[in-house]
Amino acid sequence: MASRNVLAFITDGHRKDTLGCYGNELLETPNIDAFAAEGVRFERAFCTHSVCMPTRASLYTGRYPHVHGVWANGVSLRKSEVTMPQVLQEAGWATGAAGKIHFEPQQQYGAAVPAVEGPYYGFGEVHLSENKPGEEYLRWVEEQYPELADQARRRTGMPEEAHELTWITDQAAEFIRRSVESDRPFYCHCSYHELSPPCTPPEGWAGHYDPAEVPVPELRAEDLEKRPAFYRECYEGYVANGRQPDEETLRRYIASYYDQMRFIDHQFGRLMDTLQETGVAEDTIVLFVADHGLSLNDHFQWRHGPFLFDEVTNVPMIWRVPDGVSGGVSTELVEGVDVMPTILELCGVDAPPGVQGRSIAPLLKGEEGAGGRESVLMQEREAPDLAARGLDPNSITQWAVRTEDWKLIHYPGEEFGELYDLRNDPGEFDNLWADPGREAQRLEMERLLLDRIAQSRDPLPVREYDW
Repeated sequence: MASRNVLAFITDGHRKDTLGCYGNELLETPNIDAFAAEGVRFERAFCTHSVCMPTRASLYTGRYPHVHGVWANGVSLRKSEVTMPQVLQEAGWATGAAGKIHFEPQQQYGAAVPAVEGPYYGFGEVHLSENKPGEEYLRWVEEQYPELADQARRRTGMPEEAHELTWITDQAAEFIRRSVESDRPFYCHCSYHELSPPCTPPEGWAGHYDPAEVPVPELRAEDLEKRPAFYRECYEGYVANGRQPDEETLRRYIASYYDQMRFIDHQFGRLMDTLQETGVAEDTIVLFVADHGLSLNDHFQWRHGPFLFDEVTNVPMIWRVPDGVSGGVSTELVEGVDVMPTILELCGVDAPPGVQGRSIAPLLKGEEGAGGRESVLMQEREAPDLAARGLDPNSITQWAVRTEDWKLIHYPGEEFGELYDLRNDPGEFDNLWADPGREAQRLEMERLLLDRIAQSRDPLPVREYDW
């Protein structure tokens, strides 16, 4: 098999229901929808955690957060972890990344993300950006559009040609072209900070969607009464510090989210055009996936961590594989840790020791009898977002296991928990944890969770942290 290229397009804080191919009738995402029609769209793909750094580390190491050690935002991925680009680079691939990688706490909230020279976690070439724009991008703006330098730092009012997402896409496209010209297989990572509303799409893209028309979450008055107390405390903490949006603000924020997603779809289309223009589209594995979802006020919660309901954890995942299934939809359960072994198998490269994910290449190829998982494992620990709500990040630790029909969220050392009957309550409104009639189901799910945790211990010898 000839060496295959890989394009990994990773969105940030992307809800599955904000794509046309996943049923959204308002949001226009024609490029991603067309791509989904050519590949396999997964309905039940789940991230391993609720925030960026742990989920991205899992995508790139094939290991769970409690194993690779990135248990929360702000905890760096140790250099001893073996990443997917490192494995591919050692096998002869050119590896490059543009935009948000987030293996280290790069969100220096008062400064631009520093430029990185030289190799970075297995990437031979990187062009970084994150929750703040990157220094490399800002230098480019100062050289090409000096009158926009201040706006670029604020991410406000940028024209499309100078917008950060356009620049990131340009870096990824140029990396692909250079790799093709040098006749090397490539692994290209392209990712953006936004989608985190309020978003900042460029002129000509902002204001496309009417806030009055966007859907808003269903809110039930009794919702918070059935959940652990920290849900209410998080909500009230945001209300107290003025960060919980009212409905008018929420609609405006969601409309900006839709505007930005439409612009991201445009950028995705540009990269797909690059594959066609360079003649490598038929030899390239393309993955579209989110690091995690976003609550957008579901269950009265704004943004994401530390929540493990499906709007945050059930992410869009779409694959197009040479000689693979076309136009398929899979309802099999898959996890973020499955990405690395899948790509390596499709590239004909052995996975390194310690990878805990399972390759879903047989599913993508349509092999008879191919299946996914019986359950998915998720976790949350010491979420920094809790501090913004007035709570101690050390106060909440969660382990969760989800099957096709049930979800259990366990809080170590606590007398409370969460249990949801997803077949009859897909919105996760009715917490059955304390329901005497569901005790047998709760115990069964607790045993399953214990088994999953036991099976997920690090298969490698203990390694020291090097940061």
